[in-house]
Amino acid sequence: MTHLNDYLQHLSFERGLSALTLKHYARDIQLLESLAENTTLDSIQNTQIRRFIAILHSRGLSGKTIARALSAWRGFYDYLIQHKNFTQNPVMGLRAPKSAKTLPQALSTDQAVKFVDIKGDGLLEQRDHAILELFYSSGLRLAELVNMDIDQLDFSEGTVTVTGKGNKTRIVPMGSHAMSAVQTWLQRRAQIKIVASNPNALFVTQQGRRITPRAVQYRVKEWSI
Repeated sequence: MTHLNDYLQHLSFERGLSALTLKHYARDIQLLESLAENTTLDSIQNTQIRRFIAILHSRGLSGKTIARALSAWRGFYDYLIQHKNFTQNPVMGLRAPKSAKTLPQALSTDQAVKFVDIKGDGLLEQRDHAILELFYSSGLRLAELVNMDIDQLDFSEGTVTVTGKGNKTRIVPMGSHAMSAVQTWLQRRAQIKIVASNPNALFVTQQGRRITPRAVQYRVKEWSI
């Protein structure tokens, strides 16, 4: 708490922040300390911060709220580097997930809840459940989802590496529900004979081919009726 108290004093005297703003900074940094548990602040790595983002996202925090926390953490580490001999800022280069998630077609709230709440242990049910959980958890575009390979998933960190427009790569969090749904789907996928042209495709058809955008749109329509 000493580092936090020193930082709050710095913000108060050097930047003249209000008591309410200082309270918000304190709350966000205490959240970081809570997530870190027994890990010291100077030992936290970039991969752990990504995991913290995923945890907050899985708790239902909005992208705006997570972005505010990341900003507070980033500023805190900048201060620690300048005044407390810390050597790295593990928050640099990270951003919060988008609050709005893009589905392949517009769904009402009731339809969306129905889709994510898919029940059944059939192959298609488990695949479709994993697809929608990833949409909601990671804010993926349709093209990103259908082109995703298994090696883009990192279950230990709770993240997905996504290649989007212009071949730009970003890392996004994968919520706990999505992780569970995808792991269940992978067990079923192992029972399918995958075609040689797409051996690592995450989502495939019953015939072992990579699923197409049109097929996802069709399945969304079927489940949302």
